[in-house]
Amino acid sequence: MSNSLALLAEIRQSSERRSFEVLKLAEPLMLKRSVSQAGDDAWLVYEQIILAALDEGQIDLAKSVLFILDTRFKDSQRVKRLSGLVMEALGHTDEAQTLYTEMLEKDATNVLASKRLIALLKSQGQIPLAIRELVTYLDTHGNDFEAWLELSHLYLSQHLYPQAAFCLEEVILQQPANHYFHLHYAELQYTMGNLDVALKEYLRVVELSTDNVRGFYGVKLTADRLMTESKKGKSSGNKKDQQSNRMDNVPQQATLERLSELATERLVSVYNRASDTSKKTAEKWLKE
Repeated sequence: MSNSLALLAEIRQSSERRSFEVLKLAEPLMLKRSVSQAGDDAWLVYEQIILAALDEGQIDLAKSVLFILDTRFKDSQRVKRLSGLVMEALGHTDEAQTLYTEMLEKDATNVLASKRLIALLKSQGQIPLAIRELVTYLDTHGNDFEAWLELSHLYLSQHLYPQAAFCLEEVILQQPANHYFHLHYAELQYTMGNLDVALKEYLRVVELSTDNVRGFYGVKLTADRLMTESKKGKSSGNKKDQQSNRMDNVPQQATLERLSELATERLVSVYNRASDTSKKTAEKWLKE
């Protein structure tokens, strides 16, 4: 039994779920009522079993173990959160939502309740409510970059691009060396038509990830589009002030041409190592 308890502790410490394995290890412990041998960690083992049971669809097992915890820790917010998870698994979403809301009324800083409520609202398609709850959560937990990233995704699902961009800026401030976030931000700025910002971010991507195909595609597309807009602007005598101001931040034509050429060279180099079909497709696009 001690070996099973030690393996369960190892899984907890690694922050892995490994739910099927957890249930296999827990089965003999539950049958022989040996979980108590874990001492003070017994309650962590019970929680681990509940989460694994929910993952594997064993709701009755989760309910029976939850009863043990609820009897021992009657007013525990942690146990209430587990109760909410069981309610969700049973399809009692309204009851779960009420429970999480009551938990937050007692303690607005309850991270577990906030995240479960947000996840529940999102799963029900109540995106505006999920956004509202996530904004409230970030008022208190502004250093949670994953929450900012989730809020960005929610805003994008509602086509609220400026708000999504703001959230990504917060993510980048906290994770400046992660090229994926710069890439996501660059693509969003490109979509919004902020080409000068998009180009800078694409360049940042290829600086952080030197063989990033999407990054080099972004550099080429943005540089080519900036050159096209610049030519159109010069041939038009009635440019708007806003367009003029935006183009003031754009690199010189020669710089844009060189960036496009360098991006093309890097893409050709990458696709030279790919299959013939991919290589031909890429070369055809790059020549257009």
